[in-house]
Amino acid sequence: MFLSWQMTMCSFLLATLVVILSSATCFGQSPAKPAIRDEVSYSNDIRPIVNNFCTTCHAGDDPEGEFVLTSYKDVRKHVEKGELLQRINDAKKPMPQNGLLPPYMRRLFQLWADGGYLNVGTRKAGNENAKYEKFKPPVIAPVDIDRQGFEMLEYMQGHWVGSMMLMGQNIDWMAFDYRAIAPSHVHGIFEGGTIGNLFTSFFVANFKGKKTIMARNGGLLNGIYRTSYFVLDQVKYKRNEAYYRLVDAYGGKDIMWMELTFSGDKLQFNSYTSRFGLTEPKLHMAFTGRSRHRELAAAAAKAVGFPQRVVERDFSKGLPTPTWVGKYPQTSASFIWEGKNESVLELAQLAKDPIRIDQIPHLSSLKVTVQRTELTTGKKLHIYLSRRALTDNRGKFITQGGYVRSDLLDGLLSFPEISSKQNEYSFTYLHPGKYFLTVVADMDADGYPSPGDITHPVTEVLVAPKSNSHVKITDLNVRN
Repeated sequence: MFLSWQMTMCSFLLATLVVILSSATCFGQSPAKPAIRDEVSYSNDIRPIVNNFCTTCHAGDDPEGEFVLTSYKDVRKHVEKGELLQRINDAKKPMPQNGLLPPYMRRLFQLWADGGYLNVGTRKAGNENAKYEKFKPPVIAPVDIDRQGFEMLEYMQGHWVGSMMLMGQNIDWMAFDYRAIAPSHVHGIFEGGTIGNLFTSFFVANFKGKKTIMARNGGLLNGIYRTSYFVLDQVKYKRNEAYYRLVDAYGGKDIMWMELTFSGDKLQFNSYTSRFGLTEPKLHMAFTGRSRHRELAAAAAKAVGFPQRVVERDFSKGLPTPTWVGKYPQTSASFIWEGKNESVLELAQLAKDPIRIDQIPHLSSLKVTVQRTELTTGKKLHIYLSRRALTDNRGKFITQGGYVRSDLLDGLLSFPEISSKQNEYSFTYLHPGKYFLTVVADMDADGYPSPGDITHPVTEVLVAPKSNSHVKITDLNVRN
């Protein structure tokens, strides 16, 4: 069965795009025996927990369970009603979904309620909880790709289709589209839709005098911009298998890291995070996939002259200092900014991200505007970019057994879902090439294309390199 977006989007972004730098309680503090201050406030204690563990799903125009937790008023309302305290203490159906919060965090919510829901608190001198250990970054020894490891970029290319474990949940179907965008740069993105997106790119860099591979991971989630940088520090070879580890470019493996294992046409991609030092690093994502449709990556490689062992980014003096450092102790090579009305480029500039969207080579954007009818008003929309058409010239799904053929679904390259309140969506960091665009009104809210859904005749889109295209769908009126 095709994946349900509700499960995928909330879990996937929660696993990889979670930490908001809103309080120093997120850094340097031992999670083993944290002190509980006498004065518990929303600003100092509750908001950091909510931002780290809850707002990925419970925010925006389409929050999970219509449960919004983005303000003092929202959080207080749900604590007073008792439902928030019940969920965070429910071992059988916990929130967050991957397991109960540490006991001291759950206790803070009760103390906050008992203390009268203090909004802005002060930190008292001598308060043990206000004393934070100064994080000491490790010495990272990057792998010299003139000796080993360069082939990882070639292995990474591909349209990977498989399954994923996210925070204890198993998702039967998932796909990533990694293609070369420069002689020594491979890029992929997951467009999540209303909530946001997530990208990961791998490129050759001079990192503190060593030619190595780095990764840039992040995205935009409910107005929160984050990019984190990783460095290749370990390569292992076995018979018919190659293993690569990339660690946080400042905090190392104690903060977060990713590992990729290639064996034939198979990829195992795992990521680990400590939530910027709040806990010990734990496995959050485990993706297992196989390479499909290799002609896509081959065409991209030819177009940009990939692969070449050339330095694309010069970080010989290290990465710049993030804007949040100074107010909070630095633990990670992450660049973060929270805004409401700024564009992606403006957020990148405010975060002082060393690689901004306007500096990314070859990639494009595509804006899709949908003209809704009375029938589709109030319905969520799935917007699919695929290798092959999902509908025929009449607008009917190409099916087998009543459902869209599985081989066609395996050709999905991007698959965001937008809320019932939206009529347009912009794909960012989009690979140039030919796509089939299919918009589906999810009439039965089951999260995947199925009988009864409304769509339109097949639409072909050609995306040129470094272009900004716009497509309008005015015939979303075919009932399947």
